[in-house]
Amino acid sequence: MDLLTREFERFIGSPTETYYDRLHITIHPDGTILLNRKAFETMGKPQNVYLNYSRAKDTIVLEPTQVSMSNNAFPVKISGRQGGRRIQANPFCKHFRIKPDAALKFVSPHIDAVGRAFLKLTETVVVSRSPRKKK
Repeated sequence: MDLLTREFERFIGSPTETYYDRLHITIHPDGTILLNRKAFETMGKPQNVYLNYSRAKDTIVLEPTQVSMSNNAFPVKISGRQGGRRIQANPFCKHFRIKPDAALKFVSPHIDAVGRAFLKLTETVVVSRSPRKKK
């Protein structure tokens, strides 16, 4: 006797990954790009990144580099106590007119074998809270 009949539906999905096991990259209205520890390590722990943008694909690419004397490379700085990193990308965002109204999480950031992070602005969700009411 087959227990799995037409009455049962198979769940199409997967368990939620913990924050430390998933790639988590966000961009904020002030032009800050935040990486969690997993994303930073997957990129090869870069000291600096080159910021690239494709208008046609609406995609940002973070290209890791260890070069620190270049004017074009943005430093990757420590952010918080959990091993996350931040990139102050405001000049880049202003130049390409990237102006998120709220903090946006990239749904499926892709990091290739070289350590470049491909971030599609069309594949984001809002993660910021609404502002607190003043008393």
